[in-house]
Amino acid sequence: MKKILISLLCVLLCTTCLLACGKKEKEEETIPNDEAIYGTWTESIWDSGYTFREDGSGLDIFWDQPFTYTAIEGDLVITYTEGLYQDKQFTYSVEENTLTLTRNTDGEMESFTYTRS
Repeated sequence: MKKILISLLCVLLCTTCLLACGKKEKEEETIPNDEAIYGTWTESIWDSGYTFREDGSGLDIFWDQPFTYTAIEGDLVITYTEGLYQDKQFTYSVEENTLTLTRNTDGEMESFTYTRS
């Protein structure tokens, strides 16, 4: 009986050691946001705009709603943190003090222009 108990403990110990040596998951490589978009951008007609912070957070000025965003290689995705508003996807370009956001809404292209504040 003692031999059986020792054998079972050895098998359990070996199994535990093998399970602990599992495959490591790859860490996702994070690509930083485009620095050109950092700052506050406003549009005077509707008194709207966006603030984009370096940490990936921001504020929709018109709705006074916080969001997170990614801005990489001309693609911008805004995700509202409170879930009250639908996520937004744009293509963007920054030329000097002008930010242009463009999106496809129901087959029609919409373009918005903002000035750095």
